[in-house]
Amino acid sequence: MYIPHNKGGVKTIRINHYRTTLLTTFAFMLVALLVLTGYTLSVVKQNREMKIQHTNELNAILSEKEQLEALIAKQAKELAENAEIITTMNSVKTISEEAIDSYREQYENMVVAYIDKDLKEIGTVSRGDKKPASFKEDVAELRSLISLVESAKLSEDDVTSKIAQKEAQLNNYLDALPTYWPVNSRTTFSGFGRRFHPIYKRYIMHDGLDMAGEKGDPVYAAGAGKVSFAGWNGGYGNCIIIDHGNGFKTYYAHLSKILVKEGQRVSKAEKIGLVGSTGLSTSAHLHFEVRLNDKPTDPLYYIEP
Repeated sequence: MYIPHNKGGVKTIRINHYRTTLLTTFAFMLVALLVLTGYTLSVVKQNREMKIQHTNELNAILSEKEQLEALIAKQAKELAENAEIITTMNSVKTISEEAIDSYREQYENMVVAYIDKDLKEIGTVSRGDKKPASFKEDVAELRSLISLVESAKLSEDDVTSKIAQKEAQLNNYLDALPTYWPVNSRTTFSGFGRRFHPIYKRYIMHDGLDMAGEKGDPVYAAGAGKVSFAGWNGGYGNCIIIDHGNGFKTYYAHLSKILVKEGQRVSKAEKIGLVGSTGLSTSAHLHFEVRLNDKPTDPLYYIEP
Protein backbone atom coordinates (compact mmCIF):
# COMPACT_ATOMS: atom_id res chain seq x y z
CA MET A 1 0.00 0.00 0.00
CA TYR A 2 1.38 3.40 -1.05
CA ILE A 3 -0.04 6.61 0.56
CA PRO A 4 1.04 9.94 -0.95
CA HIS A 5 2.24 12.73 1.36
CA ASN A 6 0.36 15.60 -0.19
CA LYS A 7 -2.40 14.80 -2.57
CA GLY A 8 -3.50 11.86 -4.50
CA GLY A 9 -5.12 8.66 -3.73
CA VAL A 10 -3.84 5.68 -1.91
CA LYS A 11 -2.28 3.13 -4.18
CA THR A 12 -2.09 -0.51 -3.41
CA ILE A 13 0.53 -2.90 -4.86
CA ARG A 14 -0.14 -6.54 -4.41
CA ILE A 15 2.74 -9.08 -4.41
CA ASN A 16 1.84 -12.66 -4.48
CA HIS A 17 3.54 -15.29 -2.25
CA TYR A 18 5.75 -16.67 -4.98
CA ARG A 19 7.38 -13.37 -5.72
CA THR A 20 7.92 -12.67 -2.02
CA THR A 21 9.74 -15.93 -1.54
CA LEU A 22 11.86 -15.35 -4.62
CA LEU A 23 12.88 -11.87 -3.57
CA THR A 24 13.71 -13.02 -0.03
CA THR A 25 15.81 -15.87 -1.29
CA PHE A 26 17.63 -13.58 -3.68
CA ALA A 27 18.31 -11.11 -0.89
CA PHE A 28 19.75 -13.80 1.37
CA MET A 29 21.90 -15.13 -1.44
CA LEU A 30 23.17 -11.67 -2.21
CA VAL A 31 24.06 -11.03 1.43
CA ALA A 32 25.74 -14.46 1.69
CA LEU A 33 27.70 -13.77 -1.48
CA LEU A 34 28.83 -10.44 -0.14
CA VAL A 35 29.89 -12.01 3.20
CA LEU A 36 31.70 -14.88 1.43
CA THR A 37 33.43 -12.46 -0.90
CA GLY A 38 34.56 -10.33 2.05
CA TYR A 39 35.82 -13.36 3.98
CA THR A 40 37.63 -14.70 0.92
CA LEU A 41 39.31 -11.36 0.32
CA SER A 42 40.30 -11.23 4.02
CA VAL A 43 41.76 -14.76 3.90
CA VAL A 44 43.64 -14.00 0.72
CA LYS A 45 45.06 -10.82 2.26
CA GLN A 46 46.04 -12.66 5.45
CA ASN A 47 47.69 -15.47 3.48
CA ARG A 48 49.60 -12.91 1.43
CA GLU A 49 50.84 -11.21 4.60
CA MET A 50 51.80 -14.54 6.22
CA LYS A 51 53.66 -15.54 3.06
CA ILE A 52 55.58 -12.28 3.13
CA GLN A 53 56.33 -12.77 6.85
CA HIS A 54 57.48 -16.37 6.33
CA THR A 55 59.63 -15.27 3.42
CA ASN A 56 61.27 -12.60 5.59
CA GLU A 57 61.82 -15.08 8.42
CA LEU A 58 63.33 -17.62 6.01
CA ASN A 59 65.65 -15.00 4.59
CA ALA A 60 66.72 -14.03 8.13
CA ILE A 61 67.40 -17.70 8.99
CA LEU A 62 69.42 -18.16 5.80
CA SER A 63 71.40 -15.04 6.62
CA GLU A 64 72.14 -16.26 10.15
CA LYS A 65 73.12 -19.64 8.73
CA GLU A 66 75.61 -18.00 6.41
CA GLN A 67 77.06 -15.98 9.28
CA LEU A 68 77.29 -19.08 11.47
CA GLU A 69 78.99 -21.08 8.70
CA ALA A 70 81.46 -18.23 8.23
CA LEU A 71 82.16 -18.13 11.98
CA ILE A 72 82.62 -21.91 12.12
CA ALA A 73 85.00 -21.78 9.16
CA LYS A 74 87.00 -19.00 10.85
CA GLN A 75 87.22 -20.90 14.15
CA ALA A 76 88.19 -24.11 12.36
CA LYS A 77 91.00 -22.22 10.65
CA GLU A 78 92.15 -20.74 13.96
CA LEU A 79 92.05 -24.18 15.63
CA ALA A 80 94.14 -25.65 12.85
CA GLU A 81 96.67 -22.83 13.20
CA ASN A 82 96.76 -23.21 17.00
CA ALA A 83 97.20 -26.97 16.70
CA GLU A 84 100.16 -26.43 14.42
CA ILE A 85 101.67 -23.92 16.87
CA ILE A 86 101.12 -26.27 19.83
CA THR A 87 102.66 -29.18 17.91
CA THR A 88 105.69 -27.06 17.09
CA MET A 89 106.02 -25.86 20.70
CA ASN A 90 105.69 -29.42 22.05
CA SER A 91 108.38 -30.55 19.66
CA VAL A 92 110.69 -27.76 20.79
CA LYS A 93 109.81 -28.45 24.44
CA THR A 94 110.56 -32.16 24.00
CA ILE A 95 113.91 -31.36 22.42
CA SER A 96 114.69 -28.88 25.22
CA GLU A 97 113.68 -31.33 27.96
CA GLU A 98 115.77 -34.08 26.36
CA ALA A 99 118.75 -31.72 26.19
CA ILE A 100 118.26 -30.66 29.81
CA ASP A 101 117.94 -34.29 30.93
CA SER A 102 121.13 -35.14 29.05
CA TYR A 103 123.04 -32.24 30.65
CA ARG A 104 121.65 -33.12 34.08
CA GLU A 105 122.74 -36.75 33.62
CA GLN A 106 126.25 -35.68 32.63
CA TYR A 107 126.46 -33.25 35.55
CA GLU A 108 125.27 -35.83 38.08
CA ASN A 109 127.70 -38.45 36.75
CA MET A 110 130.55 -35.95 37.01
CA VAL A 111 129.70 -35.03 40.62
CA VAL A 112 129.20 -38.66 41.68
CA ALA A 113 132.48 -39.71 40.04
CA TYR A 114 134.31 -36.94 41.93
CA ILE A 115 132.68 -37.97 45.22
CA ASP A 116 133.46 -41.65 44.68
CA LYS A 117 137.09 -40.80 43.97
CA ASP A 118 137.41 -38.84 47.21
CA LEU A 119 135.44 -41.43 49.13
CA LYS A 120 138.03 -44.06 48.27
CA GLU A 121 140.55 -41.98 50.19
CA ILE A 122 138.16 -41.56 53.11
CA GLY A 123 137.21 -44.47 55.34
CA THR A 124 140.19 -46.62 54.41
CA VAL A 125 140.92 -46.68 58.17
CA SER A 126 138.40 -49.48 58.49
CA ARG A 127 140.49 -51.55 56.09
CA GLY A 128 143.70 -50.90 57.95
CA ASP A 129 145.22 -48.79 55.16
CA LYS A 130 145.79 -45.79 57.42
CA LYS A 131 146.81 -45.15 60.96
CA PRO A 132 143.87 -44.55 63.32
CA ALA A 133 145.29 -41.11 64.18
CA SER A 134 144.20 -39.85 60.74
CA PHE A 135 140.59 -40.92 61.31
CA LYS A 136 139.38 -37.52 62.51
CA GLU A 137 140.99 -35.85 59.53
CA ASP A 138 139.06 -38.24 57.29
CA VAL A 139 135.84 -37.44 59.16
CA ALA A 140 136.41 -33.71 58.65
CA GLU A 141 137.04 -34.34 54.95
CA LEU A 142 133.91 -36.48 54.79
CA ARG A 143 131.83 -33.66 56.25
CA SER A 144 133.29 -31.26 53.68
CA LEU A 145 132.38 -33.76 50.99
CA ILE A 146 128.79 -33.91 52.25
CA SER A 147 128.60 -30.10 52.18
CA LEU A 148 129.89 -30.15 48.61
CA VAL A 149 127.25 -32.70 47.58
CA GLU A 150 124.53 -30.65 49.28
CA SER A 151 125.53 -27.54 47.33
CA ALA A 152 125.81 -29.55 44.10
CA LYS A 153 122.15 -30.61 44.14
CA LEU A 154 120.08 -28.91 41.47
CA SER A 155 117.20 -28.11 43.85
CA GLU A 156 116.56 -28.12 47.57
CA ASP A 157 113.74 -30.65 47.33
CA ASP A 158 115.77 -33.00 45.14
CA VAL A 159 115.52 -36.47 46.70
CA THR A 160 115.73 -38.79 43.69
CA SER A 161 118.82 -37.74 41.73
CA LYS A 162 122.14 -39.56 41.85
CA ILE A 163 123.59 -36.62 43.77
CA ALA A 164 120.83 -36.82 46.43
CA GLN A 165 121.33 -40.57 46.72
CA LYS A 166 125.06 -40.08 47.10
CA GLU A 167 124.43 -37.46 49.80
CA ALA A 168 122.23 -39.95 51.69
CA GLN A 169 124.94 -42.61 51.35
CA LEU A 170 127.60 -40.27 52.76
CA ASN A 171 125.36 -39.19 55.65
CA ASN A 172 124.59 -42.80 56.51
CA TYR A 173 128.29 -43.61 56.40
CA LEU A 174 129.08 -40.66 58.69
CA ASP A 175 126.27 -41.58 61.12
CA ALA A 176 127.63 -45.11 61.42
CA LEU A 177 131.12 -43.98 62.42
CA PRO A 178 131.64 -44.17 66.25
CA THR A 179 132.32 -40.49 66.83
CA TYR A 180 129.66 -39.54 69.43
CA TRP A 181 130.71 -39.29 73.08
CA PRO A 182 128.74 -42.07 74.83
CA VAL A 183 128.19 -40.30 78.20
CA ASN A 184 127.46 -36.76 79.28
CA SER A 185 130.63 -36.51 81.37
CA ARG A 186 133.91 -35.72 79.62
CA THR A 187 136.04 -36.94 82.54
CA THR A 188 138.10 -40.06 81.80
CA PHE A 189 140.47 -42.31 83.74
CA SER A 190 142.27 -45.56 83.02
CA GLY A 191 142.90 -44.87 79.36
CA PHE A 192 143.68 -47.33 76.58
CA GLY A 193 146.85 -49.39 77.04
CA ARG A 194 148.67 -51.29 79.76
CA ARG A 195 147.67 -50.35 83.29
CA PHE A 196 147.72 -51.66 86.85
CA HIS A 197 144.45 -53.51 87.29
CA PRO A 198 142.65 -52.45 90.52
CA ILE A 199 141.27 -55.96 91.11
CA TYR A 200 143.92 -58.27 89.65
CA LYS A 201 146.69 -56.10 91.18
CA ARG A 202 148.96 -56.48 88.19
CA TYR A 203 149.70 -54.76 84.92
CA ILE A 204 147.51 -55.95 82.07
CA MET A 205 146.21 -54.53 78.80
CA HIS A 206 143.22 -52.20 79.12
CA ASP A 207 141.31 -52.46 75.82
CA GLY A 208 139.10 -49.42 76.27
CA LEU A 209 138.53 -46.14 78.01
CA ASP A 210 136.89 -45.71 81.41
CA MET A 211 134.52 -42.71 81.48
CA ALA A 212 133.25 -41.15 84.69
CA GLY A 213 129.58 -41.17 85.53
CA GLU A 214 127.05 -41.69 88.29
CA LYS A 215 124.93 -44.81 88.50
CA GLY A 216 121.86 -44.33 86.34
CA ASP A 217 123.43 -41.75 84.01
CA PRO A 218 122.41 -42.30 80.36
CA VAL A 219 124.68 -44.11 77.94
CA TYR A 220 124.43 -43.25 74.22
CA ALA A 221 125.34 -45.12 71.02
CA ALA A 222 128.57 -43.70 69.57
CA GLY A 223 127.26 -44.34 66.06
CA ALA A 224 124.35 -45.86 64.18
CA GLY A 225 124.37 -49.62 63.86
CA LYS A 226 122.90 -52.95 64.90
CA VAL A 227 123.03 -54.37 68.42
CA SER A 228 124.95 -57.63 68.08
CA PHE A 229 125.01 -58.41 71.83
CA ALA A 230 123.02 -57.23 74.86
CA GLY A 231 123.37 -59.06 78.16
CA TRP A 232 125.79 -60.32 80.79
CA ASN A 233 129.35 -60.74 79.52
CA GLY A 234 131.64 -61.97 82.31
CA GLY A 235 133.96 -59.26 83.64
CA TYR A 236 132.19 -56.68 81.44
CA GLY A 237 129.03 -57.19 83.49
CA ASN A 238 125.96 -55.92 81.68
CA CYS A 239 127.32 -55.20 78.24
CA ILE A 240 126.13 -53.94 74.85
CA ILE A 241 128.02 -54.49 71.60
CA ILE A 242 127.04 -52.51 68.49
CA ASP A 243 128.19 -53.41 64.98
CA HIS A 244 128.51 -50.19 62.93
CA GLY A 245 129.74 -51.76 59.71
CA ASN A 246 132.97 -50.83 57.93
CA GLY A 247 134.81 -53.01 60.46
CA PHE A 248 133.79 -50.95 63.52
CA LYS A 249 132.27 -52.31 66.74
CA THR A 250 131.76 -50.52 70.06
CA TYR A 251 131.49 -52.04 73.56
CA TYR A 252 129.58 -50.50 76.51
CA ALA A 253 130.34 -52.34 79.76
CA HIS A 254 129.48 -52.37 83.51
CA LEU A 255 125.96 -51.04 82.81
CA SER A 256 123.35 -50.96 85.54
CA LYS A 257 120.60 -51.41 82.96
CA ILE A 258 120.37 -52.39 79.30
CA LEU A 259 117.70 -50.57 77.26
CA VAL A 260 118.10 -52.34 73.90
CA LYS A 261 117.82 -55.86 72.52
CA GLU A 262 119.98 -57.96 70.25
CA GLY A 263 119.18 -57.38 66.59
CA GLN A 264 117.79 -53.91 67.26
CA ARG A 265 118.99 -51.06 65.03
CA VAL A 266 119.99 -47.91 66.88
CA SER A 267 120.73 -44.36 65.79
CA LYS A 268 123.76 -42.28 66.68
CA ALA A 269 123.27 -40.63 70.11
CA GLU A 270 120.34 -42.91 70.93
CA LYS A 271 120.03 -43.82 74.63
CA ILE A 272 120.90 -47.52 74.98
CA GLY A 273 121.65 -48.09 78.68
CA LEU A 274 122.51 -46.68 82.10
CA VAL A 275 125.87 -46.27 83.80
CA GLY A 276 126.56 -48.86 86.50
CA SER A 277 129.22 -50.95 88.24
CA THR A 278 128.47 -54.54 87.21
CA GLY A 279 131.10 -57.18 86.48
CA LEU A 280 134.74 -56.52 87.42
CA SER A 281 134.25 -52.94 88.54
CA THR A 282 135.08 -51.01 91.67
CA SER A 283 132.80 -47.99 91.08
CA ALA A 284 130.16 -46.67 88.75
CA HIS A 285 131.59 -45.76 85.34
CA LEU A 286 131.35 -46.71 81.67
CA HIS A 287 133.97 -48.92 80.11
CA PHE A 288 133.92 -48.01 76.40
CA GLU A 289 135.77 -49.82 73.62
CA VAL A 290 136.16 -49.26 69.89
CA ARG A 291 137.26 -52.31 67.92
CA LEU A 292 138.39 -52.09 64.33
CA ASN A 293 138.26 -55.41 62.50
CA ASP A 294 137.92 -57.04 65.97
CA LYS A 295 141.12 -55.39 67.17
CA PRO A 296 140.83 -53.00 70.18
CA THR A 297 141.92 -49.44 69.38
CA ASP A 298 142.09 -46.25 71.40
CA PRO A 299 138.55 -44.73 71.51
CA LEU A 300 140.06 -41.23 71.68
CA TYR A 301 141.10 -41.67 68.05
CA TYR A 302 137.42 -41.71 67.06
CA ILE A 303 135.11 -39.99 69.52
CA GLU A 304 134.86 -36.23 69.18
CA PRO A 305 134.82 -33.66 71.99
